[in-house]
Amino acid sequence: MKRRFPIAVVFVVLAVVFAFASLLGCGAAERPDGGQGLIPVGATAPDVFAADQHGAIQRLSDQRGRAVVVYFYPKDGTPGCTEEACAFRDAWDRFTQANVQVFGVSSDTRESHEAFSIEHKLPFPILVDTDHTWATAFGVPMKLGTTARVTFLVDPDGKIAKVYPDVDPGVHADEVLKDAAQLTGAALPVAPAPAGSAAPAGADTAAPAATGAAPAATPAGAADPATAAPVATGTILPPAAPAAPPAKGSPAKR
Repeated sequence: MKRRFPIAVVFVVLAVVFAFASLLGCGAAERPDGGQGLIPVGATAPDVFAADQHGAIQRLSDQRGRAVVVYFYPKDGTPGCTEEACAFRDAWDRFTQANVQVFGVSSDTRESHEAFSIEHKLPFPILVDTDHTWATAFGVPMKLGTTARVTFLVDPDGKIAKVYPDVDPGVHADEVLKDAAQLTGAALPVAPAPAGSAAPAGADTAAPAATGAAPAATPAGAADPATAAPVATGTILPPAAPAAPPAKGSPAKR
């Protein structure tokens, strides 16, 4: 006689399977505004707020009048997330010059954000989104409790100007800075030259002469400055004395 599983057990197994599949899935998320998936270009950015790594409350709408970069990342301390955060850190002075704010967002705790920020000397806020309020508002998909790597550029009027769903952590900061500078009308700040790099060709600053270097050669036909008598600037030299006339009656020398 075959043993049959109780129907209740079957339903429990199916429920677990569906729950696990939804946890692994990263399909289109439903936003509070009723839309599906990533919030589109042209939409008004959601008015959300959260604590940063220092416990200060950061509200997105408080940044009106300047461009804002909101970049979502999966987890503090992972290789890709560290590379991305450090790229924004290295470009931070240029973002400031272009009047652009940067917010990093992940579902890590404030303590995790604080340690991550201190370790890598991050100068910008990274926001605590443990309840996924920001991710849900922007339509960012979740996978195993972490957010996908997506960036949004918000213009000074609070509208979504650009969405970056496929991010290369190493070059992403420079890409976003270029687009953000166009929104603010600021000239694109130039990246500082690496320490020890050679000066660009055509620079009008002459290099100082090395100590102990040989003097430059005197041009042909010019007096040697080492042997020429010094002449005071503005001094008029007296005329040379005339030669004495020969004495009378003295025979000229042949």
